Amino acid sequence: MDKIVTVLLSQDGGGAFDHKVLFWTAGEWVRRNLPERLGEPDCAASLPEAAARLGDADAVLLVCAPCPELRESDYQRLVDVHFAVGSSVTLLLSGECRDGLAVLRGADGEICHTGTTGGERLLHTAVFQADTLRAAVAGGAEGFRQLVDAALERGCPVGGVQVSAPVVEVWDGAGAYEAQKRLMQRVNFALIESGVQVFAPEGTYISPDAQIEPGAVILPGCLIREGCKVAAGAVIGPNTILEKAGIGARTTVNSSQVYESEIGADATVGPFAYVRPGCKVGDHTRIGDFVELKKAEIGDGTKVSHLTYLGDATVGERVNFGCGTVVVNYDGYHKYQTVIGDDCFIGCNTNLVSPVSLGDRVFTAAGTTVTKDVPDGALAVARARQTVYEGWNDRRRAAHGKKDS
Repeated sequence: MDKIVTVLLSQDGGGAFDHKVLFWTAGEWVRRNLPERLGEPDCAASLPEAAARLGDADAVLLVCAPCPELRESDYQRLVDVHFAVGSSVTLLLSGECRDGLAVLRGADGEICHTGTTGGERLLHTAVFQADTLRAAVAGGAEGFRQLVDAALERGCPVGGVQVSAPVVEVWDGAGAYEAQKRLMQRVNFALIESGVQVFAPEGTYISPDAQIEPGAVILPGCLIREGCKVAAGAVIGPNTILEKAGIGARTTVNSSQVYESEIGADATVGPFAYVRPGCKVGDHTRIGDFVELKKAEIGDGTKVSHLTYLGDATVGERVNFGCGTVVVNYDGYHKYQTVIGDDCFIGCNTNLVSPVSLGDRVFTAAGTTVTKDVPDGALAVARARQTVYEGWNDRRRAAHGKKDS
């Protein structure tokens, strides 16, 4: 089998390949869609450097401008046709050329020269026989078009392969944006066809590697970044960000952000919850509004309804957190762990000063600051005793000339 290598030629310092397109760089799109036979591509900043990377290869796939929309099958067909026909150069073409680089054919149908108007649009991607590329570089070729022209001038056979649909080359931010719009639609409509309900495909950004099961619902304004898994029946959004997150079946995540964490089945998250990396939230749980979790493990059936921070905490099952609970896990130098058992009731405005452990069935009174371990079944109260001074405020008002209305 003929040996072929891949070289990404970034004569602009890699800028084109570095543009972000739907959570990946344009260069990453190329790498991920290359057939296995082509291996890991090398990067070069000039044609002499590209020629030096060929080694003992028979041919090279040279990519001078990334096309994120190209599929593995497009690259595979280009390589297969090149070796089957035996051309010195096989160019990748994309429909009719209205602007940009083009190839023109003679009366015999063979490619005879390049141009900038008419003809077929020439993408900056081609397979070159190694000797053809070396000869063109030795002759002074400094860019992609000059490589093709040098081969044509030497009378080398040059062929072309049309891609199945017109694609966008990424040279700058505008090209990256156009490619992203098209890929966004490709990803979203593929999900819709598989049984996922995407309410606003024109405004929902989903990474192509996200695994979303049929029956899931994606509401408007969501960003589902790479590494996410969403189970059937889950409802994501509106206005939600997921990144390397796992969302269980029938769970809702509403106007919230979940990073590098797992949320169980039949749970609710949000609105306005923030789940930071390293969390594992169980089934039938509630993570409510303005709740922040960090490296927290939350047991099944636990409710953290609102205005609460749980960091570096292990929480059992069926625990109820009152509003305003804070795990005080940082002393300015180190982070410490808090452990809470099953069936606990954490009163409003409780501070749990780590490291501290609460047993099963513990009740903390509202306003308590817990600094010592609490055994099973106990009540913890740590607050100043209330004192009432009758008539005090009436006397204060009178002293300042206030009258009752």
